[in-house]
Amino acid sequence: MGMIYLDNAATTMIEDTVRDEIIRVLSEYNHNPSALYSDGFKAAKHLESSRKTIAEKLHCEVEEVYFTSGGTESNNIALVGSARVRKNFGNEIVVSGYEHPSVYMTLEALSKEGFKVHEIQPQGDGTVDIGEMLSSVNDRTVLVSAMQVNNEIGSIIDVVSLAKEVKLINTRTAFHSDMVQGFMKYPVDLKHSAIDTAAISAHKIHGPKGIGALYVRKGFHIEPIIHGGKQERGLRSGTENLAFASAFALASTIYMTNETTAGLQEINEYLRAQLKTIDGLVINSPNDGSAYILNFSLPSFKSETLLHFLDENGVLVSNGAACSKLNSSHTLLSMGLNSSLVESSIRVSFSKDTLKNDIDTLVELIKIAKAKLIRT
Repeated sequence: MGMIYLDNAATTMIEDTVRDEIIRVLSEYNHNPSALYSDGFKAAKHLESSRKTIAEKLHCEVEEVYFTSGGTESNNIALVGSARVRKNFGNEIVVSGYEHPSVYMTLEALSKEGFKVHEIQPQGDGTVDIGEMLSSVNDRTVLVSAMQVNNEIGSIIDVVSLAKEVKLINTRTAFHSDMVQGFMKYPVDLKHSAIDTAAISAHKIHGPKGIGALYVRKGFHIEPIIHGGKQERGLRSGTENLAFASAFALASTIYMTNETTAGLQEINEYLRAQLKTIDGLVINSPNDGSAYILNFSLPSFKSETLLHFLDENGVLVSNGAACSKLNSSHTLLSMGLNSSLVESSIRVSFSKDTLKNDIDTLVELIKIAKAKLIRT
């Protein structure tokens, strides 16, 4: 029996056709898109074609899409570039309290530059009080950042509505959203939104690792934090990764949004029902969270112990964000959950390839582990 992969929030398996696209582009367009000879122009034209595809998926203008190395870089450029350029009128930042490390650690760095960061911690059920976020916005707020889909428990924030309300309070406040877990799964029409910047990544939709994009609304002022050859219209210097950009575009083209999300909603609900049959198990994800993620805890059993038992028996899950594997869950801690729940948490995350049989195997193994493993 092959491995059952249930850690898709960390990364999805690349599609064969997407992998083939990388090889094809490396073979056919192996020239620098910035070169001034004909083969360079051909490479540049193909890069713009890929950019156009991503723009269509984001419902925005082509010139509003900038290719980056992934979600982390996109978040860094947006947050630092937006905050620094607005420090002449304020120094306050408002952010949801369960952001990805590439957001909260970047804001931690900005706090050392004199910015005052207000973290609005999620409630015990994993949801964020939007009213509390808005009440923290004032005339000195330079930036608001809110994650569209939380990567650990799957909580969803209506970032379009939130951005609109923020602008009603302060039109100068920049609004950023980490949409890495939501891109193609919960589409947003950026053209008709008040969102200024948004981060997305390819490897969450069966594309390659190492390529992402940053949306920057036309006319929005942002300061570059990477300097060099002025690629990506001067915002993100460095030779463009044409093969991966093309693969990113293809992955977004073949991703079946409606069918995948609907199918995984059934999978998610099925797993919830099965987990509720296990005594003592606690589900940490909100009821109205993402179909793609389900987080739970089995108190008295360390997550690492259960994770390794599942791994040895052919099922791959995680105990939280892949970027924070050595630390306790930032999200669960911010929710105020007790140490027993935090230290025993498991995140299961699905893809279009997840089957109900996979869930049956997972649940059966959890029951076996509960009976066999030594409690902590």
